[in-house]
Amino acid sequence: MNYSTYTSELYELPALQTSAAQAWPGLRVERYQLAAGGVPAHFHAQHLLLIHQAEQAVHSHRPNGNRVEEGLFQRNDTGLYPAGEYGPSAWDGPADIINVHIDPDWLENRARQSFDLAYFNLRERFRFEDPLLPHLGRQLLTAAGREHALGQLYTESVMHTLGYHLIEYHATFERRIAGTGARLPGVVLARIDAYLEAAAEQTITLAALAELANLSIFHFARRFKLTTGHSPYQYVLDWKIKRARQLLRAGDLPIAAISDALGFASPGHFSAAFKRAVGQSPREFQHG
Repeated sequence: MNYSTYTSELYELPALQTSAAQAWPGLRVERYQLAAGGVPAHFHAQHLLLIHQAEQAVHSHRPNGNRVEEGLFQRNDTGLYPAGEYGPSAWDGPADIINVHIDPDWLENRARQSFDLAYFNLRERFRFEDPLLPHLGRQLLTAAGREHALGQLYTESVMHTLGYHLIEYHATFERRIAGTGARLPGVVLARIDAYLEAAAEQTITLAALAELANLSIFHFARRFKLTTGHSPYQYVLDWKIKRARQLLRAGDLPIAAISDALGFASPGHFSAAFKRAVGQSPREFQHG
C-alpha cells in the first residue's frame, strides 16, 4: 500500500499548474496531462475532487469489492474520492485533469461552523456530473496562476463556494441549525462599510468581514448575499469602484496612487476592474 498526502504524488509527471506556492489553507489545485496508465493501491490523506477537461472521453476502471467499477469520463465529468484507502485504478487514454485536494479538517470545520452536526461524511462518487464543480476548479486554477483585483478575497470566495457546495450536495450530515437564513442587521452593514473606509488599502479577507458580524465565514457569506444581493467579494469590489470614481472626479491623485489607496493588486488590475464595471478606463473617466 502506497501512502501519500496527495493522490498526485503517485503520478510520474509534474503538474502543469499548481497552487502549491500559494499555500492556500485547506486546499491545493493542480493540473496534469497524463498518458494512459494508472495508480497503484494507495492511501491518500486529502480529499480528492478530480475534474476531467479533455474533449476526448477516457475510460477508467478500478476494483471495488467483488466487482469492477468503471465509467466513461467525458469533459467536465467529475470524481470525488474522500481521504482513505483505495485499490488500483487505471485509464485507457490521455487525460487532462484538474485535481482539487481538500483538507478533511478544513472542510469538516466549515461544515460544523454552519450546522449543528451529529456527524459529517463526504460521499465517495466514482463518476458524476455537477456543472458548478468544473467551473470552480477552473477558477481556482486561474487564481493559482495570477493575482486578481482583490487578490486573497477573490480566492477565499471561490474556496468558500466550493466548500459549501460540497457540504450541501455531496456530504451526509444531521441537524441543521435553525434560522441561518436571517438577514444581517443594518448596524453590521454600517460596521462593514466603516471598516472598508478605514482599511481600504489593506488586504480584505472573508475572515475579517465575518468577524465584524460575529459570525462564521459560512454563515456570514450566506447571510450577506441574502441581505445585499451580492457576494462579499462583489460588494467590496463595487465599493472600491464607487470610491475610485469619486477620487478620479476629484482629480487630485494619479491613477497609480488611487490603485494603491484602494488596495488593488496593481494599477493594471485596477484599470481592468474599473473598465469592466464602468465601461471606461480610469483615464478616460477622469478626463471625460
